[in-house]
Amino acid sequence: MSGRILLEGRLGTLAGAVDAAVARMQAENIVSRIWVGDHTVWKPEPKEITNRLGWLKAPAAMKERLEEIEAFVDDVRRSGMRDAVLLGMGGSSLAPEVLSRMFPARDGFLNLTVLDTTHPQAIARVRKTLDLSKTLFVVSTKSGGTVETLSLFKYFYNEVSKATGTETAASRFCAVTDPSSGLETLARSFGFRKIFQNDPNVGGRYSALTFFGLVPAALLGIDLREMLDRAATMADACRWENGSTMDRNPGLWLGAVLGTAAREGRDKVTFFVDPGFANLGDWVEQLLAESTGKEGTGILPVVDEPLGEAAAYGPDRLFVTVCDQRSHAKGWAPDPGVLWPEAGFPTVSITAGGPRDAGALFFLWEFATVVAGHLLRINPFDQPDVESAKVQAKKMLAAYKESGRLPELPTAFRWNDLVVMGEAEGSSAPEALRRFADAVADGGYLGVHAYVAPSSEVETALRSLQKALRDRTKKAVTVGYGPRFLHSTGQLHKGDAGKGAFIQITDDPSPDLPIPDEAGREGASVSFGTLIAAQALGDREALLAAGRRVLRFHITGSVAPTLHALVEAL
Repeated sequence: MSGRILLEGRLGTLAGAVDAAVARMQAENIVSRIWVGDHTVWKPEPKEITNRLGWLKAPAAMKERLEEIEAFVDDVRRSGMRDAVLLGMGGSSLAPEVLSRMFPARDGFLNLTVLDTTHPQAIARVRKTLDLSKTLFVVSTKSGGTVETLSLFKYFYNEVSKATGTETAASRFCAVTDPSSGLETLARSFGFRKIFQNDPNVGGRYSALTFFGLVPAALLGIDLREMLDRAATMADACRWENGSTMDRNPGLWLGAVLGTAAREGRDKVTFFVDPGFANLGDWVEQLLAESTGKEGTGILPVVDEPLGEAAAYGPDRLFVTVCDQRSHAKGWAPDPGVLWPEAGFPTVSITAGGPRDAGALFFLWEFATVVAGHLLRINPFDQPDVESAKVQAKKMLAAYKESGRLPELPTAFRWNDLVVMGEAEGSSAPEALRRFADAVADGGYLGVHAYVAPSSEVETALRSLQKALRDRTKKAVTVGYGPRFLHSTGQLHKGDAGKGAFIQITDDPSPDLPIPDEAGREGASVSFGTLIAAQALGDREALLAAGRRVLRFHITGSVAPTLHALVEAL
């Protein structure tokens, strides 16, 4: 047990290779070299490595900043704020979302909503629930230039100004960003209530234990000292160089399993997470996919996949369960008739003391990911292919501003309330989907990209589609909401070995919402509906340019019923 986290492995034929990887890393002093910031653990050159290792010190360093966070939260509470909305994407939003679902707000603290979408229906849904006179907005972006985050800021700043007056609007906003970023400049010009300057030597997806994760956590009333103490205990365990690494250095061992499995062809890490840890898998998904999916390699996280029979899974799977020790004692696990060592699948079980071990889990996965990066011989801190979709989306928006319309894909055929767009085989949506899915090669996977407003009904329909495609093809199938996934798995989709084939799902948002050209002023040349459509088109172009196959479904009616009809017709 390290940092209250227990790891167990049933690795089967992988065990010998994992032991050999650990022994080699011990002989080469990989652990100590990571801790002293030796970039040659990953690459000969230090670019985007030596300035990305601040997360190693975060559990200790952030303890010195807790008074600043706590003073801010006390001020916000005294001012009568009852709700907080975090505006952010990817590394700025995923850890806060996990924590908000793990920990309901304590009495007297703020309820937290994470908004990481540009879909106007989702934005309008959140807006409708808010009393803007009692709402704090946390504008969170490392770079300070994230288009989704700044668009959301402009929209909500104008909404707050209308509701409370321009004189007090800025007091409802705080910023979390890097020093000297565009957001810092903007926040100072408007007079935000508070600006938190994060350590610039921490990449977004490694920032859970910095201001990006801790400020939202403090607004919920989470005990930050306990979180950091448990993370520090895990960090100390991950300094252990020699000995029985599963117990003494769980991060090294877990990283060895992940990296070795990927090199052996088991590069689809399938997660089953105890409900007590909410959507922890979504946070790990970004960390693993964006860190490893490059240079023709990568580890694909498969999160929230409905459980299937053992025969539904191929030989490219590694399974990971994360559970609470209380649930473990009660026998929590996916159906033991399907799980899986008996069927030859390697598995890792991670047992934590409960949600209060979130900090330890964050650090464990961060360290394991960089160890896996070493074994895969890639830089786990850069994201060389993320910009391609952004560049294409900007081109689409530029075309819109010039002509008043986005580029249009040709219609292949219509099926009920679904339009198949672009190139497709067959004469109906189900036939096109069957042919597209069946063409995925061994070792490949399908990615469902849903540029629609999340809801419980849509989520159920998407998981039904995921299961149907998995059972039909015996391939891994992932689901991501756009544009959220562009800041998460989007890097892997374009940077791995080209194993993925992608199904885009779009709709016609109604009503649409304007994006103000400038915060505090009237006038909007682009709407959120236009922005999300441009992002879908841009990512399609980026995927095609990278040699990936894309099938586009556009839904003209209700999303969930149309998807259920499609699944039934498969």
